[in-house]
Amino acid sequence: MKQILLNAFAILGIAFISVAQDGIVIKIAGDNTDYSSGHAPYVTSETVGNEIVVDFEIENTSGNQVTYRISRLKDGNVPSDWTNMVCVGSSCFANSPNNPYCTPSNAPLVLSNNATSQMPFHINPNSVATGATFTLYVGTDCSSFVDSVKVRVDATASVKEVKQNPSFSMFPNPSDEFVSIQLNNTEKGLVRVIDLLGNVIYSESIFTSSKINTSDFKNGVYFVTIESEGVKLASRKLVLRH
Repeated sequence: MKQILLNAFAILGIAFISVAQDGIVIKIAGDNTDYSSGHAPYVTSETVGNEIVVDFEIENTSGNQVTYRISRLKDGNVPSDWTNMVCVGSSCFANSPNNPYCTPSNAPLVLSNNATSQMPFHINPNSVATGATFTLYVGTDCSSFVDSVKVRVDATASVKEVKQNPSFSMFPNPSDEFVSIQLNNTEKGLVRVIDLLGNVIYSESIFTSSKINTSDFKNGVYFVTIESEGVKLASRKLVLRH
């Protein structure tokens, strides 16, 4: 595994100084690819509102037992409404406004030589973004880093289900004493029966279906309409013959 040399640099006014050494492999459960520093970032995509969990694993190959702490850095492409959480061993650390954020000293990750520990990273993309990048630094404290791994996320707009145009079934037609209305693709609506002069001779709010008594209606042609929230959804011609 390669050495990483991070010369002293300032990020948000905090100096990050690396300790040049080998000894860590960062992988994903079930994947033998080493995603640690020097390799391409782990890239994932998801629709807005769906949580992303990257199941990282840290393996200590230093030859000695080491106590680690994890620092999380967000780049400028990460939207402010996104949240994230890094888990180390049995402890998870929820979203922090600090950037960078370092896991506390009272919850270190202690790994003996050749031991492996899980480091799941949770991301909640709450808005659309492309190339939002997080970096997880693994170090012996919050400024001396042994290795790191990058995660790049593309979040796309959710695709809403496209519903069929609302419609209704009407039978019998021609009608005599009654006509049954069955709504399709919508659950409720306002049914109106309108004569050829535009007069509303019947109006009823229905849920799913209704049976209208037409025995007192005059013979002729009518229009039956379905409305929802004041918007006309569908219309059909009704013929009455007594």
